[in-house]
Amino acid sequence: MKSEDKNEILEVQLYNSLSKKKERLKTIEDCVVKMYSCGPTVYNNLHIGNLATFIRDDLLKRVLVASGYKVNHVMNITDVEDKIIRDSNLPEFAVPDDPMQSLLNLTSKFDAVFRDDIEKIGNDVSSVKFIKATESIEGMLSLIQNLLDNGLAYKAEDGIYFSIQKYIETGNEYGILQKVDLDSGRERISNDEYEKDSAADFVLWKAKVEGEPFWDAELKDSHGFKFNMPGRPGWHIECSAMSNQLLGTPFDVHTGGIDLKFPHHENEIAQSCGALKLKTLANVFYHMSHILVDGRKMSKSLNNFYTLRDVEQRGFEPAAFRMLVLSGHPRSEINFTWEILEAAQNRLKNWQATADLRWQVVASKETQIKEVEMAKEAILAKLVDDLNTPLALGVIEESLGMFESGFPEFGKDDMDKLLTYIKDLIGIDLFGDDISIEQKELLSLRQKSRDEKNFEESDRIRDELKTQGIEARDDARGQIWSRA
Repeated sequence: MKSEDKNEILEVQLYNSLSKKKERLKTIEDCVVKMYSCGPTVYNNLHIGNLATFIRDDLLKRVLVASGYKVNHVMNITDVEDKIIRDSNLPEFAVPDDPMQSLLNLTSKFDAVFRDDIEKIGNDVSSVKFIKATESIEGMLSLIQNLLDNGLAYKAEDGIYFSIQKYIETGNEYGILQKVDLDSGRERISNDEYEKDSAADFVLWKAKVEGEPFWDAELKDSHGFKFNMPGRPGWHIECSAMSNQLLGTPFDVHTGGIDLKFPHHENEIAQSCGALKLKTLANVFYHMSHILVDGRKMSKSLNNFYTLRDVEQRGFEPAAFRMLVLSGHPRSEINFTWEILEAAQNRLKNWQATADLRWQVVASKETQIKEVEMAKEAILAKLVDDLNTPLALGVIEESLGMFESGFPEFGKDDMDKLLTYIKDLIGIDLFGDDISIEQKELLSLRQKSRDEKNFEESDRIRDELKTQGIEARDDARGQIWSRA
């Protein structure tokens, strides 16, 4: 979606986790937003919490484009880390004596699943630059070498670690996003995730482990002595390298789930600023809140861990899940239940039924041009204010009601403009094809039967249409059809 006036940039307000307040977005380059989103770890099907974050990433990008910005949107694909290596040894993926191929077998499968899922939920995949961690090993080693040179990393038997204490001693602040316990004692964390909110030296590069994939790493220690440590990257260094490779640093906006604030994003900031001598990695960190399931965090042990396949198997459209996510503010927790999802699907169906009226108008009058433009401005006004999706959906509903009340004489072209705007701005496609000639003939026969008070025949035709996915109903305006 392009701004009608390329020179006009609307003011966008976003809550910045760095400053702990809502701020006007100021970009490094005029009219351009460099945006990095933490993407999936491709070792399994995405759960609905992951999907919710990616929907919100996509929404932010759409709102920025509608506001007049060109958006350079990068998302990583994490295709090497602890859980991936663990699951690559499953019989379905494992190749004897070839851990690298085992890794590829697993990650290629679930990378494809991920891209299919986000397309289904309405994300604009074509406008995202995806980059895999395994495509950025050289960049990771370059950052690690810089950290060694700057005295902020050290070599251990099992890998290379980032020194939080040295980072602080050089005048930097650790814990800028979230206060952490710096007095919990000296320790090293070799796994990819922390088990508690304590600051600890984190692994940048893990020394080779028998049976695991590895890459050569020719490096120099703080004294300038060369050494080779075959191995693989730690989780945190991956995003620093990938964002730097495609966006440069600093960049404008970094997004991700609130669970990534610590340790992942905190460690990203530290290692990037330490390696590249930056004051900040990104000017804005925008964090999205969790989705709860029945009021609790998702957990396989609680049997409330759902994927898009679970949603579809229950008969719900992926667009209904997108509607549910957008009905809550990105920074507020959303409670998922099947009843709430059903309510979201009903709302979607009502919007679709209104959109189907475009095929049933008696004239194509351009009578609502001004109203449509005002509606578009009102919708966007809610979204540029920190992505206030609940209010934006309310405005959309009112705007669709304008055409509902004006049926059957409203302007189809005007309605098409509004539907196009809704699709481009929030990623919900309400367009549907016209029904077939045969179905229109059945509707005509049904109307004739009603006029002749042959209600038995009218009901029979209605039931037949319903089997074809078409619902016929009657009100003061006459016979109206929609998709069942």
